[in-house]
Amino acid sequence: MESLNYDFVVLGSGIAGLTFALEAAAHGKVLVLCKSALSETNTAYAQGGIAAVLSNIDSFEQHVQDTLTAGAGLCDETAVRFMVERAPESIKWLQQQSVQFDTAPDETIALGLEGGHCQHRIAHVKDHTGLSIQQALSKSAFQNPNITIAEYHLGIDLLTQSINQEKVCYGVQALDLVSGNYKAILAKAIVLATGASGQVYQYTTNPTIATGDGLAMAHRAGATIRNMEFFQFHPTALYNPTSKDTFLISEALRGAGAELVLPDGTAFMQLYHPLGSLAPRDIVARAVYEQMNLHHSPCLYLDATRLPEGRLQKSFPFIYTKCKSIGIDATLEFIPVVPAAHYQCGGLETDLHGQTSISGLYAVGEVACTGVHGANRLASNSLLEGVEFGRAAATHASENAKQRFSCFKSIVYSLADTCSDALISEIKADLQALMWEHAGIVRTTEGLTIAKEKLAELKYKLEQCHTFSVAVQELQNMLTTAELIVQACLARTQSIGGHYLANEPTKTEMQFPENIAAACL
Repeated sequence: MESLNYDFVVLGSGIAGLTFALEAAAHGKVLVLCKSALSETNTAYAQGGIAAVLSNIDSFEQHVQDTLTAGAGLCDETAVRFMVERAPESIKWLQQQSVQFDTAPDETIALGLEGGHCQHRIAHVKDHTGLSIQQALSKSAFQNPNITIAEYHLGIDLLTQSINQEKVCYGVQALDLVSGNYKAILAKAIVLATGASGQVYQYTTNPTIATGDGLAMAHRAGATIRNMEFFQFHPTALYNPTSKDTFLISEALRGAGAELVLPDGTAFMQLYHPLGSLAPRDIVARAVYEQMNLHHSPCLYLDATRLPEGRLQKSFPFIYTKCKSIGIDATLEFIPVVPAAHYQCGGLETDLHGQTSISGLYAVGEVACTGVHGANRLASNSLLEGVEFGRAAATHASENAKQRFSCFKSIVYSLADTCSDALISEIKADLQALMWEHAGIVRTTEGLTIAKEKLAELKYKLEQCHTFSVAVQELQNMLTTAELIVQACLARTQSIGGHYLANEPTKTEMQFPENIAAACL
């Protein structure tokens, strides 16, 4: 097995991983492992933008309170303030990396409005902000002589050992998906920036690579994981029954004036929350889900026809073009939408520097649980979290990480694949349907108990393969992640935020004021 040494190894190439890499590169050699191409990340699919206080009518306190309210009182306020107060500097850092945010007529950054925000504070690049950030950071990474990019490498397991009764991570075993060769990669610090696990659900806005790999690896290594019951469902994914792909319809479109409506065109969100279609996402997703059931409709609709002429094409070109591609002129017709699994609010527990419970192991981005999202993420805080904690982790690792490996034990796998593609596909489909039905937008204790039992059966079924393949590895990671979600759901007996139990009491940590303007004071 080939052995490689670096100062820092990053698994994942989204905003969090590349931010860490670019900042750490000033202090040593960095290897970035990508499961697919460098550009294939959750970041690239983020449409709306990145939240930051950039206007004189906004304030850090307002952004903090909006975040705490969306998180239903379960956010770590210290982490929230850490992120919010550093946000303007991170926007400047992204601009230095050649991210060209849209500008207002006075040449300042144009600021959009999204659900849960009481001020316009969303910096954006039309409706493809994540893609623009991904392209800019990727270019910077490729040009940096201290950064090595290794595409098509799958992380298999973390290398750990106990030193003076402390568990330490000193490397990772990875598989080169092109050559089929295994590599043991040793470093001062290992950084998980592997994104989320939306593929455990039948309907998700996440790309196919989002199979919970980093989370499962860290769980096997014994890292602390929390808040996995809080999986956010985006209320507006494009409904297209002819395609398995799920296309996100950005919340920014509602911020621009689009309204959620029933099949007959009647607006309904004011029945659920005074902020209407711009209420926090967990509330909107449940409302859409409920109204779909009440009206026996496979979808609801987003009315963007009310936007000023030309606004849709100019500000939301990706959405407009995608709708046109399936025969919908969104300037004249309603856009059919359904909820879909979107964002993992829980993950590997970290401190403000991205450190996990295992020394030498950092986690940044969606795989991490920094405490800033609580029970439900505020719109456009995810890209912000990625860049903020990516930078913080790089600073800490550069100052504190040290070489700790003197020897290591390699793990040998057999690449022979005795599992048929049909069996793997069957288990995966059963897993996704099970999670959507019993651990989705609305849950019950009975349903979660059924899910726990059936997940054990699916896990046993897969274990009978007695071999290793990439498909089996991903499916094992998905099953592990699903088990963590279901266990966390069963442990929390009250509804709160993104965890909603039917027929159970709702715990409300933060009350929404009757006069919404009061929240902005």
